[in-house]
Amino acid sequence: MSRIVVTLGPATQDPVILEQVVKAGADSFRFPASKASVASLAELAAGVSSVAAGLGRTPDLLLDLPGAKTRFTNDDQFSLKGISRVRVHFAPVPSDVHREVPVLGLTGADISGRVDPGDIILIGDGEDALRVEQVEPDHCVTIPLTDGFLGKRRGVALPGRSVPASGLTDRDRAALETLPGSIFSGVIISFVESADDVREARGIMAASAAGHDVPPLIAKVETRAGAAAVREIAECADAVLLGRGDLLLDSGPLEFSDLCETVSTGTAEAGCPLIVGTQLLTSLSAGWLPHRSELAYVSELLRSGTAGLMLADETAAGTAPVRTVELLRELRERYTGAGEVPPLFPAARAAAVPGCGGE
Repeated sequence: MSRIVVTLGPATQDPVILEQVVKAGADSFRFPASKASVASLAELAAGVSSVAAGLGRTPDLLLDLPGAKTRFTNDDQFSLKGISRVRVHFAPVPSDVHREVPVLGLTGADISGRVDPGDIILIGDGEDALRVEQVEPDHCVTIPLTDGFLGKRRGVALPGRSVPASGLTDRDRAALETLPGSIFSGVIISFVESADDVREARGIMAASAAGHDVPPLIAKVETRAGAAAVREIAECADAVLLGRGDLLLDSGPLEFSDLCETVSTGTAEAGCPLIVGTQLLTSLSAGWLPHRSELAYVSELLRSGTAGLMLADETAAGTAPVRTVELLRELRERYTGAGEVPPLFPAARAAAVPGCGGE
């Protein structure tokens, strides 16, 4: 039986909505640290824990560390509609989205030297795109190809051109030191491309544990390199999260399905729990019924016994978070039956994982 992992965001932070989401069937909550401090997320996690306890529930509370993903620096949101040009600086300069030609800085992995005129810059999970018109040493001028609403600090990707994003950042390391003994019952590390990333993260937590248990560690696989190394990653992690959003941005549409199958097969061979996420039921925010392709895919994941299904924008920013969780729970009951959902981190595996095969 798959655990339902809910990403907390503006759509689910209200206590009334949060209680309805827990009642609807949420088993785990994900707290993304890409746009908020760990301290503020710990406060939110304490609130979730309190609401769930009042309903007799004890959900997983999972901190998701952002890694080195390239992101815009804007704190103000704006629409691309009617905008003819956007200037994108390669350094983390302050953004100014109110100019006639909006200015956006970039943090995370450096894309300078990887951009040529005619290239496409994808935003978020690919909902919006910019075409590079002109490249200068410190910035590029782009033309919007869509008229979507550009939210706060959205991620950036160059399709077909992998940008090195593997390895822990200083911010990740600082957060990992605080996790043993915290409110969080697990941690997700992003853009994992080797077992060394898992070992380093686990070592940082162990060094600062001071008698506390080291939380279970979920390795997010979301690049071609990560998929190629998934077997060794799965042998060291407590669980693997297949991040389909960034995987598609890195792989392109033709390789995507094969890479998803590679991750699924590799985790199964290693006996490692697999969580699948990104755009499982996003269409429920735009219509009453889900898209047929979404419904078929989610149903197949449930039939196959996937350990967890992660809702992202559906519950973080979507317009129907409660209805989405309810549908996922009802589908789970249809294909796997009702009853107690098993833990995300089986005790037997948790006891065996820390040594990573004795290394």
